[in-house]
Amino acid sequence: MAVHSPAPQRDDAAERLRGRLMAKALQAVLDRVRGARDVLPHLAALENGLLQHGVEAIRRIPPHWLPKICSQLSSLPLPDQDAALQDLLDRLMATLRDNQRPATVSGDFDPERTVVIREISHSDFMAVANEQATTIHDNG
Repeated sequence: MAVHSPAPQRDDAAERLRGRLMAKALQAVLDRVRGARDVLPHLAALENGLLQHGVEAIRRIPPHWLPKICSQLSSLPLPDQDAALQDLLDRLMATLRDNQRPATVSGDFDPERTVVIREISHSDFMAVANEQATTIHDNG
């Protein structure tokens, strides 16, 4: 029988609250300029996502939209003292950096993806070249 810990629920509640605070702060910035949501639709979508899903909305952003959202938010005059907006920007930028990291390289040799370069003598090279020429001529 599995026992559920209340700690994740508190974390979920805290993340939802944090997301709502971010949404309210973003809402205040977008409300300052009439038509901002029309000009910055990605931020408007983020605002709605934060209200509905909390901080989880940041993880749900499609990777191809993330640079646009970061660019739009960074272009706005964000008050330094607004902790929620700074937190939002920090999380967005961290997510963007994480998405731009190359995939980890496996230590295993994969002949389809690995190029091995080694030096050989001129005579070895000529022997291989002659062998291939003969093979091509015989099969051609």
